[in-house]
Amino acid sequence: MEIAEFCGTSFAAKKLGLSVGTVQALVEKDELKAWKTDGGHRRISMQSIADYQKRYGQLESDCKNADSPLKVLVVDESSATHDLIQKMLQGKGILIESVWITSALKALINLQTIRPDVLIADLNMPNVDGYELLRTVRANHLGSVIALIGLTTAELSVVNTLETLPAHTALVKKPVHVQWLQGYFASQIALRSQLSGVVAESIEL
Repeated sequence: MEIAEFCGTSFAAKKLGLSVGTVQALVEKDELKAWKTDGGHRRISMQSIADYQKRYGQLESDCKNADSPLKVLVVDESSATHDLIQKMLQGKGILIESVWITSALKALINLQTIRPDVLIADLNMPNVDGYELLRTVRANHLGSVIALIGLTTAELSVVNTLETLPAHTALVKKPVHVQWLQGYFASQIALRSQLSGVVAESIEL
């Protein structure tokens, strides 16, 4: 497949982990190089996106194909969640590649190398806890997040107000229900397909 030289604003926002408004502001500040089609659609240079990532310490990553496995990183002392994912995948034909790490510290060391599409992390871990891990995820705009918690309803409402959690974090009480997890992964795979369509559109235009 031909590599697109330009992409739309929505795809650029997803790739950089920023809002569409922020990407538009970066274009106005000439941080990202872009031009407009006759129809008024903004097309952003993929090279300028790569340059921006290098400038601000983000690792450049290729646009993932819709058919490539969804990379899932599970960070939990217990193997239960990872075992649940493995059981869920058996005979289902779901394209997921899962990695299990037993501590937040080890995950922090390997996070930039693994660069997961989805991070599933227990917030209550010894030494370096899940909150520190999620702060790093938020700072580096890495993937979607499922935060696993063993809290009461009242405690859960407090966690919801914390500013340390990345945007669009799903707070899930243990144990995770397999049907919910299947639906979540299906939505992430569908989102990837939509983004691949944006890339195809940018090539055609």
